[in-house]
Amino acid sequence: MQRFEQPEQWEYLSELRKRVDELLRGGRHRTALDEVLNHLRHDPESTDALFLALMILSQSRTELLESSEPPTNAQRISALLAPIKTECSSCHLGWYSIHALLSANDRASLTVFSPAGLQCQNCRYTLCRNCLRRPQSYTVPVDMPEIVSGFCPSPGCTEQLTTPVLPTGRHDVTPMDPDGIEGVVVARDGFILPTMDEALVVVTKFLPLIADDAPLIHIRRSTPGMMSDESTRDELAQSFVLKLEREGVMAPGAWARSRRMFILAGAASDTDYLITVVRKGEQHASPADPRRGTHMATYTYLLQILANNGVWSIIRDPHSGNLIEGSLGAVAAPEEMLPDIAQEIIKRFDSISLKRRVVFFEGDRTKQKLTTEDVYGVFIEGSEIVAPYSDDPA
Repeated sequence: MQRFEQPEQWEYLSELRKRVDELLRGGRHRTALDEVLNHLRHDPESTDALFLALMILSQSRTELLESSEPPTNAQRISALLAPIKTECSSCHLGWYSIHALLSANDRASLTVFSPAGLQCQNCRYTLCRNCLRRPQSYTVPVDMPEIVSGFCPSPGCTEQLTTPVLPTGRHDVTPMDPDGIEGVVVARDGFILPTMDEALVVVTKFLPLIADDAPLIHIRRSTPGMMSDESTRDELAQSFVLKLEREGVMAPGAWARSRRMFILAGAASDTDYLITVVRKGEQHASPADPRRGTHMATYTYLLQILANNGVWSIIRDPHSGNLIEGSLGAVAAPEEMLPDIAQEIIKRFDSISLKRRVVFFEGDRTKQKLTTEDVYGVFIEGSEIVAPYSDDPA
C-alpha cells in the first residue's frame, strides 16, 4: 500500500470528524479508531480519515493507557493504517510518528531531541533509534540534550538523516480491494484451531479488512510439520481451497485465484499461520469495477533469470537438467490477475539474487515446446503490469 503523502489541502470529513471528536473527549479512543477504520475499509485512500487515525495513534502513551477505551493491538497493526506507519528501513520496527501532524502544511520546522528515529528528507530512508548505533557521548553532562544526525546509508544518496520523520508505509502489506475477496482461509500450525478473534488479528494485519468481515474467514485445522517448507504449505493450502470448492463455499477455479501468505508470528511453532486469500471470480464481479468479470483463460508461466552474460535464461537442476520445480506451470485466471500471479512466482525464488521475470504463454503448454510466437506478455520483477514480450535485459 502506498505511503501517506499529506497534500497541502484536502476535503474534510465533517461528520466523521464530529463523531471522532466527541468520542475522544470521552476518552473512547478504541471506538473512535473503529469509526475511522470502518471509513477506510470503503475508502482506503481517504486523506482525512488517515489524518484522523494518525492523530489518534500518535497521542501520548499515558493518555492512551488512561483512556476509558484505549486502542487495541489489533487496531494499531491494521493493514488499513499501513500508509501512515513509519518503518525502520533496517529492522522494520514500526511506529506512528507525530511529525506529520506537526509539519502539516509546513506550519512548523522541527528540531527533535532524542527522536524515535531519523529520516532522509530526500529518499525517506529511515532508521529507528536502535539501528542508529550512536556511540555514547562522554564529553557532555548527562542532562544536556544532544542533536542526533548522520549520513543516509542508502546507496547513491548523500543527504543527512534528520527530522521530521514522516510515514513510509509498511513493507509487508499488499494492496487488495476488500470487495474483491471471496474468502480467506486461515490455518495455524499445530492441532489447536485458532479462535475467530485470533484469526482476525492476523488477517487484518496483512489484509485491508475489519472485524465486520469475519464471515469471509474460514478457519481450518492443520497438523504439526505441514508448514515446515513451501511445498507442504502449498499442498495444505490447496487442499483447503479445493475442499471449500467441493462444498460449494468457493466458486469453481478458486485455487487459480488464490494467494498464499505464510506468517511467522513468533518463535513458537504454534504461532505460525498460513493464510490463503481467494479473489472473486467473474460470477462474483462487482459492477463498480469494470476490470472484473473478464474472461477466464489458461496461461503457461515460465520463470527466467537474467544471467551474468546479460541473457534471460531458465533455471535448471544442475544434476538432472530439469527445470527447477515451481518455475514452470499453468494457471487458469482472468487477465488482470497475471501481475499478482507473477509476483507470487517471483517470491518463491527470493533466494536468487539475480534479476527475475515471468513470461506468460497463451494456453496450457507445460508439456509442449514453448516458442516466442506463443508469448502473451512478460512481467519484470518490481513492475506492476504484464508488458509486451522483449528479449532486452532491462
